[in-house]
Amino acid sequence: MTDILIIEDEDVLARSIVGFLERRGFSAGFAIDGQSAVALFRRERPRLVILDVRLGRENGLDLLPTLRGINPEAQIVVMTGHGDVGIAVEAMKRGARDFLMKPAPLAMIAGMAAELILQDNARPVDVTGVDRIVGRSSAAIDLRATLRRLASAAEGLQPPGVLLSGPRGSGKTLAARALHETVQDIRGKMECIDCSVGEGQVETALQAGARVLMLRHVDAMGEEEQGKLVRALEADPGLWVIATTARNLGALERKGNFRPDLLYRIQVGWVDVPPLADHSSDILPLAEEFARRTAFRFSRTRPRLTGEARVKLLQHDWPGNVAELENCVERAVIQSNDGMISAGDIKIIDHSEREEAAVPNLTKMEETALVKALRVTGGNVSRAAEMLGISRDTLRYRMEKFGISRR
Repeated sequence: MTDILIIEDEDVLARSIVGFLERRGFSAGFAIDGQSAVALFRRERPRLVILDVRLGRENGLDLLPTLRGINPEAQIVVMTGHGDVGIAVEAMKRGARDFLMKPAPLAMIAGMAAELILQDNARPVDVTGVDRIVGRSSAAIDLRATLRRLASAAEGLQPPGVLLSGPRGSGKTLAARALHETVQDIRGKMECIDCSVGEGQVETALQAGARVLMLRHVDAMGEEEQGKLVRALEADPGLWVIATTARNLGALERKGNFRPDLLYRIQVGWVDVPPLADHSSDILPLAEEFARRTAFRFSRTRPRLTGEARVKLLQHDWPGNVAELENCVERAVIQSNDGMISAGDIKIIDHSEREEAAVPNLTKMEETALVKALRVTGGNVSRAAEMLGISRDTLRYRMEKFGISRR
């Protein structure tokens, strides 16, 4: 029996994937067309299939019903071209379990294989360090690699300052904790400070002997506090600062709102944490992880996501990033009651409604403009009409329409 079947029409690529997987303990085979794939699938009964959407002139998606009919328990992952999320969604509708974007690094494929084949062996809830970063996209792989390099540099006597920048909800605080946990035995406890709350926190932490500071929303730090931190770093090169921001500190520095000497000290290790939309292939792994954590926290059996639920998650653009996805999955886990998370359990915040509510009402704007023009001109209709760029008759008509007097 073969663990994994690769269905890929490029012979060299298929052999490379199989070889890489076998060196990591999996038994794997490959087929280069639909007919041989079905025959091999029927004979070997693999637990996982990695299926390329484009098989020469064949459409890989057309194989899904056949494979599902032979063995509905097998997990099928489709490989699509970069950015073909629409094809991935269609594959999920036809029964695929997940998807990979090509070109997919071999390490990413092996990671997905391990994740799916060994999914019943639950990932430890108390995982720490860089392994906190969930995802198999290039962005997630690069982030873990960057954090490991920074952790290695932080083992020295003078750890480099680290700045994690990215949109709100993208996972900057999690990445900061993951970085610190990797070298916690060497650097000691980390003191977390929210700079948007108020002044004096950094000085208090330093007086208490803090050796590692995590500064959330460092862009909100006041000038006096910035100066104290710079002096502390000058006096103690062993003080380690990890900061997060959703703003451009370089732009703030140019406007005189952020000290350049502090910026250059904390932006030695510079990590850009991307929005979730830039690594959409991590949506499903993240959703699975959030479901697992939530189920553990509430002492519930981990529910499974239905195909329809997966499609719904993939079709949303997640403007609130990873934080919004986590909130959505937590809510779904709590609401589910049959061991499955259905599409109906996926309640997504309607951002468009909030944006519409923020759009000014044109009728109200018009009325306000009329009142203001009459007030500024002392009730002079001719001057008010000229100011508004309309005729006196039009102004009189609109005054009557809104019930506005000259005074």
